Amino acid sequence: MHEINFIDRSFKQESAGIYSVSIQANSSGLAYSICDNVANSIILFRKHRFNQVILQSDLIRSISDVMNSDETLSLDFSRVRFLGYTRQTTLIPAEYYDPESNRKYLTFSEGETTEDSVFSNFIEPPGIYNIFSLPGELVSLITLFYKKVEFINQTTTFLRNISKQPDAFRNKVVYMGLNPEFFDIACTGDGKLLLYNTFQYTSETDLLYYVFFVYNQMHFEPDKIPLVLSGELSSKLSYLDILKQYFAGTRCDEATGTPVLASGIRQLSTARFLNLLNLHVCESSAEYTEEGRSK
Repeated sequence: MHEINFIDRSFKQESAGIYSVSIQANSSGLAYSICDNVANSIILFRKHRFNQVILQSDLIRSISDVMNSDETLSLDFSRVRFLGYTRQTTLIPAEYYDPESNRKYLTFSEGETTEDSVFSNFIEPPGIYNIFSLPGELVSLITLFYKKVEFINQTTTFLRNISKQPDAFRNKVVYMGLNPEFFDIACTGDGKLLLYNTFQYTSETDLLYYVFFVYNQMHFEPDKIPLVLSGELSSKLSYLDILKQYFAGTRCDEATGTPVLASGIRQLSTARFLNLLNLHVCESSAEYTEEGRSK
């Protein structure tokens, strides 16, 4: 059963050739949005909830079940992007990047990844490559459904969203992407990306501890430096309440850089699904190519 299902009246299955689809999956479920490339507007958003996803095999099985049962996902789209959530990621400045060394970068940072597929995305600004891995079984599953698919992880869309903000990187701001198992956090200021990291958390106490840790590391004052939230759990009241209690400038991201939502889906909470919606504005290039494989 769909947890969320918004469809604009302009959506027509026979027009799939002018549509692009962006898909994301994590333990909470599989969500996707369809963008009309001509109108530059999102005309369909759907999320399927997963139950009892504990192991990676549970996730793969749940994704496969949805892909096989949701007929809309089988349409012949002009473009397909898939976003995987992973902490297996590292950032390399463009001036030091060697496209033949993606796996070496990730192995040095995260350990051996021989069974995973390794990808790179370029993020401009701030002029860095995001190197990340996704489970090989997951990549094989998605490529069975689509002849050509661009793989991205949440780090890319999270940082690209920051780069589209007014006066991006100039102002001191802390950004958080609250995902189901971990959160992304980034700090900007003085024209730079000052920090990016991820932290696992299970409670409000964990969340508060790590945010204070980052503020202390950056010498940011909690009552002066804003905290901007996005992600599926950014609307969870217990998280919002405790963060606002200690960080006066806490607010949800305004999602200014995403395509327009068609009238039929304007009820969607854009901050919750900011990574997915931002997939539609990611530029296509060889940056999405897995190391050692041409697409």
